[in-house]
Amino acid sequence: MSTPCYPDVDRPATGAPRKSRGTRRGAWTFALALAVVGSLGGGVADATGGAVIGPHTARAAQAPVSSTRMGGAGMDMCAPATGPGGTTAPMIMDEGGLQMEMYPTSCTPPTWAELDRVHTMLARAKAATDKYRDFNVAVRDGYYPSSIAFVQGQGYHYANPAYLGGIRGRGFDLLRPPFLVYDKVAGKLVLRGLMYYVPATTTAQQLAAIFPPSMAGWHRHLNLCLRAGGVLHVYTDAACAKAGGFFLPSTGWMVHAWLWRPDSGVFAIDM
Repeated sequence: MSTPCYPDVDRPATGAPRKSRGTRRGAWTFALALAVVGSLGGGVADATGGAVIGPHTARAAQAPVSSTRMGGAGMDMCAPATGPGGTTAPMIMDEGGLQMEMYPTSCTPPTWAELDRVHTMLARAKAATDKYRDFNVAVRDGYYPSSIAFVQGQGYHYANPAYLGGIRGRGFDLLRPPFLVYDKVAGKLVLRGLMYYVPATTTAQQLAAIFPPSMAGWHRHLNLCLRAGGVLHVYTDAACAKAGGFFLPSTGWMVHAWLWRPDSGVFAIDM
């Protein structure tokens, strides 16, 4: 799902959204791993580049879920607002074997007030995190280098345990994004964007109060079965237990902000 493309976050875009395509330590480490896996939105690979899950496709979810089921649609989409605050109804999709619930954008052009507010927010976020273009600074500040999750179309996600909403009860913090997303260019990690993550209990209205539905859509992953660092293609607690996995009914809600990627919609799922 694409939104107004910001050639540079210091200069706001105008116009309508464009539509295109055990121990406590052990428990905490596992929780972090869940959050990292929960960030995955497309094809997933380990740090060495070995594919775990292929690129995303849109088709019907493969297990019962409590929301409108969508299949056969593209990942970049919008839908008319149906709820308070211009919110849209959630859609259920299967993305490369990962079930995803997402709030599409509202198909409504953002207002000048929304553009101005979001531009101000993103300018502040960029100023606070620009230092992380130096990857060593990110590691120094607590972004966890051994939890690399590579997502095709997105990049390498690095998590900061202190900022993960839903694990320590932390909600949205504009200046402290839970994830940094890097590309690897000529063997060097290059910062491309941020990913925000808030608890699964966050309501549609609360999400809309952060970024307007005219510009951004949040998503989360459902019915995850995790085993040995990978995601199994089973979607119920019983089937997951039989396969020796750990079942996660839902991740928190997440949204990307591509602040250093000029050729991407700022809130697109993929770069």
